[in-house]
Amino acid sequence: MTVFAGRSTVARPPDLMTPADAPGAIPPPPLGVLIYDDALNIDSLLVQRAQALAQLGFRLGGVVQSNPPRPGRRKCDMLLNDLSSGETTLISSDQGDGANGCRLDLSALSDAALGVEKAVAAGVDLVIINKFGKQEAQGRGFRSAIAEALVRDIPVVLAVSRLNLDACLEFAGGRFTQLEAEPVAIVDWCRQAVGRSQRDGGDRHAAV
Repeated sequence: MTVFAGRSTVARPPDLMTPADAPGAIPPPPLGVLIYDDALNIDSLLVQRAQALAQLGFRLGGVVQSNPPRPGRRKCDMLLNDLSSGETTLISSDQGDGANGCRLDLSALSDAALGVEKAVAAGVDLVIINKFGKQEAQGRGFRSAIAEALVRDIPVVLAVSRLNLDACLEFAGGRFTQLEAEPVAIVDWCRQAVGRSQRDGGDRHAAV
């Protein structure tokens, strides 16, 4: 994994301005970033790692995505599973095989983001966000939930495509850890970030 701790050349966005940029501030809270080229593979990896972390006893917030095929359609459905409540939200709209526009249901995405914000406010050990995408790059989607988790010193793991990488790094202010898309490495980083291994001497590799 690669740790980036320097300041970005761009201005730090207001939603992450405090406490990291305050005089005498402590180091910024942990943000682990998975950079991907294949969305389906990263979705599957995050689903598996969320299951492993839950089995290890972590209280999780956030969402992971599954993409089940829709009978009679070329394009699959897009489902978000809330890691705190267990609720599933369909965020894709069926526009037919011939449609070329965006299939994202913005209202459903907003509802899912609100659920994550509630989990962050209630208190979780770790937040996993399936994607820092176009909506987050534009200040919508899960951006507020991510920022609130980091302000509360809750570690966040998120995936981002190379297309939205610059916007994600600008949001992070250049301070993040680039994670390798390797199952054990992801879980180990999460354990270290949460500090759970310091409080529990048990073997937390059992469910990996």
